[in-house]
Parts: sequence; structure tokens; C-alpha cells
Amino acid sequence: MKRRTVLASAYVGLTAVAAGCISQTPSSGAAETGSETAATTSGDTQTETELSGETLIEAGDTAARVIGDESLEERGLRNAHHVAFGNRTGDTRHGAITVSKAGETVFEEAVAFEPSATIAVSLTDLDTYTARLTVPELDATEAVTIDPSQFTCNVTRTTVSIQDDSTLDSMSTSTRMACPSVVTERASADKPASHTLGGNSTPVDTGKSSHTLMLQNSSNKTWTTRILVEKDATPLFDGIYTVEPEGTVAITLSRSGGYSLSVGVLETALTVTQQVTPEDFDCDQSSTRAEITAAGDLTINIVSTLTACDAGMNSTNESS
Repeated sequence: MKRRTVLASAYVGLTAVAAGCISQTPSSGAAETGSETAATTSGDTQTETELSGETLIEAGDTAARVIGDESLEERGLRNAHHVAFGNRTGDTRHGAITVSKAGETVFEEAVAFEPSATIAVSLTDLDTYTARLTVPELDATEAVTIDPSQFTCNVTRTTVSIQDDSTLDSMSTSTRMACPSVVTERASADKPASHTLGGNSTPVDTGKSSHTLMLQNSSNKTWTTRILVEKDATPLFDGIYTVEPEGTVAITLSRSGGYSLSVGVLETALTVTQQVTPEDFDCDQSSTRAEITAAGDLTINIVSTLTACDAGMNSTNESS
């Protein structure tokens, strides 16, 4: 059974953990004896015991895990997504947790959950994940998919729980902060996607024109792209676009200034960046053109026709 819920109150953040592909907390005050390791951290009164390859999470405690390189902390307006695996019964339950992406397992752990025990996994890189909890003694499995649209400016959490009726249940919750500059949309040949930053138009008395980032998919494959717009190293826009063949995305900058425009393809992990200067707004028509090729490569360049500008093209190419 799956439910989706939006909460008005803020979700209490998870325990901070060290960076890395997979991090685990706590690690303070650990004592080892033979094959058994015990660790206790003050503050969340969490105790873990690993015995025979299984992690014991004691009653009422929460263990934190981090998956990824925490790239969402570095750029953009989106936050990590948290997946909490818990036991809501009065008995100890044994299960296996796995998280995978693109068919590859990126995290797995065998766990013994005492009553009200939880493992909270933070997904810190933008991608599509499948999170799964299997409880063999109940012959039960619950799998949830977390896609890029679930990484927003809000704090979001997916919970997978063992219930009193011996079933598994999942639900999603989120804070309700408005995210006007965090956009997730689909672009097709028949229905282009567009967004304007800085107002609907450039004031006519400034003598300036707008500048548009045009992204086009010239391949016969659908790609997932991320567009970041920054000004003075401050993120202004964070868009995730699923771009179908011949699909187009247009991001219009209506205010003159210096911008950094970044376009990435999630499937190939390629990113290209173009710098836009205030002089680019002096042209009659000026745009940054980005194109996705059949292999998922990217090209990007500025094209301008001018009265005050010199007509020209500056090009950047990125390939695997």
C-alpha cells in the first residue's frame, strides 16, 4: 500500500554525516570485541551492534546513512531526498535494505529493527533511485521509486515501514515551501517548455534586449536534463526537463547582467557551461544555443545578431 502526503509543518532534519559515497553514523565511542562492534553516540542516544553481518538498531534509535557525493549541496536549489526504513511494531524484525540506480545497487544493509527503530538514508545526488525493504520472516517486500522531481527546495522524505498487521507500507511527506525557481517539466516537439527569469519583459527604456537559452534535443532518444542559471555564484533557477526527440526548452533572461548557464544530461553525466555578459544584452537578438546529440553529448554556443554587438558565435563542445 502506498500513500503520498504533504505536511504543512517542517520535517526535522536528519543527523548530519560525513561526505562520501556511503557514510554511516554514529562512529564515536566504538568498542570492538571479536566479531562484534558496538557504537554509541550522545545526542541521539543511538546504539548499533553488528553481529554476523547484521546491524542491530535498538528500540527508538535512528541510524543515518548517506549515499552519494553530496553534489546537491554544491550547486542549485534542490535538496537531498531522505528515505526512512522503520519498524512500527512491538517486535524485533529482521530485514534487508537496498538502494539502486540504473539497475546497479549503490547501498545494501542487513538490519535487525527493534521496536520504533529506523535507518534514515539520505540521497545526496540527483538521479532516479529504487529503494527496497525486504522482510523474509513476513514474506513481504516494499519498493519505492524516487525520481528527480522529488528533489525540490523543500525537505522531502519517503518512509517505508513494517506495520502491526505484518505488512509493509510506504508514504512520502514534504514541507510546503514555494519553489517558483525549481521547475520539473517535460518538453516535446509539439509542446516546448519555457520559463522567464526577471519578469515577463525587459523595460523598453533600458535599450537592452533579453537573452534566451535554447536547449534542443536533436536525437531520437528522450534525455533527462538539468539547467542551472546562476548570477554572481548565486543560483537563480534549477530546472529538470525530460526532453523528448525534437523537444525544445527556452529559458529567457529578461534582465541584463552577467550569468552562468549550465546544461547537464543526467544519463551521461555530461555538463556544459556558458558565461553570458551584460554586453550580450546589447544585441538585437542574442541567445545561447545548446543541443543534445544522439550519443547524449552536448554542444553550447552564443549566437547574436547585432546593432551594437559584433555578430558571432562562441562555441563549447562536450563529449564522452
